Amino acid sequence: MRGCTDYMSHRSYRRVAGLLQVLEVRNVRGMSTTTWHTIREASIISGLPESTLRYYEQIGIIDPIARDPSSGHRAYTDEDIQALVTVSCLSATGMPLDAMREYLQNRFDGPEGARRQMELLDAQALRLAAKAESIRMQQAYVSFKTLYWRAVAEGHDDEAQRLLDENRDIVERVKRIAAK
Repeated sequence: MRGCTDYMSHRSYRRVAGLLQVLEVRNVRGMSTTTWHTIREASIISGLPESTLRYYEQIGIIDPIARDPSSGHRAYTDEDIQALVTVSCLSATGMPLDAMREYLQNRFDGPEGARRQMELLDAQALRLAAKAESIRMQQAYVSFKTLYWRAVAEGHDDEAQRLLDENRDIVERVKRIAAK
């Protein structure tokens, strides 16, 4: 899950890669106040394609992104980047878009927000457990069918029939998975 590490660890990567252009807004004294990142940088750091960044902004997964006044291009803050890294990680787990949106909204809501975060993550853990069980059933089915066809190929009809009889439950479970 590239991009799921702490965002701050990417700062040295950005310097070494030499790919990124960091825009800095300076106050009247010439001191840097905010570091801005281009959409390309945001994409590289988060691991999400630029089109996905635009889409997530359009559907409200992430807050609206500021624009560079001179070009009109998106200008991402460090906070925006951190939100994108979080979304990238959640997306990698297969979390639904609505749950990702809610997750980002809950981040700053104290203990109540933390409780809602746990509920969202618990629900995602259940989805992943169901998916893992589905994959286990699919693997069992493939293993059974391999043994079955080996028995058929070797002329062991009794063994093939025994395998069919013993594995009817696997066949039924895989059929239910396919129907979902």
